[in-house]
Amino acid sequence: MTDLSVMLNFINYAFVLFFGITTSLCLADISFRTQRKIYLLFYLAFGMGQFLFYLIFGENRLYQYYPLLIHLPLILLICFGLKRSIYVSMVAVLSAYLMCTPRKWIGTFVSSFFGYDPIISDVTAIVATLPLLFLVIKYITPHIIKLKHESKTILALFMLLPLSYYILEYTFTVYTDLMYTGGPVIIDFMDSFIVLLYFILSIMTIEFSSQRNQAERENLLLNTAAAQAQKEIAQLSLADKKSSIYRHDLRHHLHFLQECIQGNQLEQAMQYMEGICDDLDKIPVKKYCINEALNLILSSYLEKASEQDIQTTVSVTATDFSRFQIPDLCSLLANALENAIHACEDIADPNTRYIRLKIYEKNHQLCINMANSYGKEPVFENDIPVSHRAGHGIGVQSMISVIEKYHGIYGFFASTGEFRFQTTL
Repeated sequence: MTDLSVMLNFINYAFVLFFGITTSLCLADISFRTQRKIYLLFYLAFGMGQFLFYLIFGENRLYQYYPLLIHLPLILLICFGLKRSIYVSMVAVLSAYLMCTPRKWIGTFVSSFFGYDPIISDVTAIVATLPLLFLVIKYITPHIIKLKHESKTILALFMLLPLSYYILEYTFTVYTDLMYTGGPVIIDFMDSFIVLLYFILSIMTIEFSSQRNQAERENLLLNTAAAQAQKEIAQLSLADKKSSIYRHDLRHHLHFLQECIQGNQLEQAMQYMEGICDDLDKIPVKKYCINEALNLILSSYLEKASEQDIQTTVSVTATDFSRFQIPDLCSLLANALENAIHACEDIADPNTRYIRLKIYEKNHQLCINMANSYGKEPVFENDIPVSHRAGHGIGVQSMISVIEKYHGIYGFFASTGEFRFQTTL
């Protein structure tokens, strides 16, 4: 080997070290702008260690002991010295090692046009170092840094690919030459391993995505339930306030009636009692079923419907709600009624506004049928009504979340000016 080749080979090792340390620290979210001394200290310490080892033991030993000389100490320093988690430290160093591969391949590719001349390979790899480092820092690092906010499971999953590559690379190319001499057995193993790893990662990714979607649906349901609870509390407070007023004034009412009876003013007493009854009827909570919470929801929204000149017909014959969490049913009915009221508000003629609700039991299941008129034609996507207006469309998703929670079936239909919602739980 010529002196030029030895010198370029050594310079190439220096650039590999520079690339690996810089990439590892960046991926661990250690900024060069604020931690320049850390970068320089790492360059000097690892550079001197690698230089001395190269001089004493030679290139082959350096290559074989690189994990113990560079990679492991770098992981430990990032973890314990720079206070990053062991998962983040391993992801940073292993990913940096993985990103060194394109640099090496570019050198090999260019040298293939010159009979795989090692001098051409080293020069090309050295020249490609800074552009690749720029691309990694600008376009890859910002995304890898976000992993520090993820769970250990996500970090372990992300680490699986670079760790597998790291183990196979050293097993088949550094500590053995099976990659080049193993023949079809090794090639088929690599193909099988890549396929297996792909399916493992895909399955786990799908599972995490499903769990995240479920969590988002539950969060949506909780937010909707919380908003609905506030409405219920406000309505209950109003009803309780009116009831308190009548309880407080009851003594005065009875005293006045007593005076009328003693004075033989029966007609005036009857008129006074009729007035009290009319006022009591205006208290919004009415009895539609045996469950008071459902009565509150139905009373609240049907009162709103009445204020909008919407004709309402309600029939609740179901009596067994023990299988359900009442807040879930309240959320389901509240969102359905609210959507129906909004649909009726778009109708110019009050005489054609209506909402019909029927809740009954069939084959030990709870059935809910609702029909309402509408002014604007609803938009459906995948048989589900949607709204692209800000703040709208969440109610339907909340309804679906409740139905799916109890493994029910549902359907939304619209034709000839009538919208229908049906579900069986």
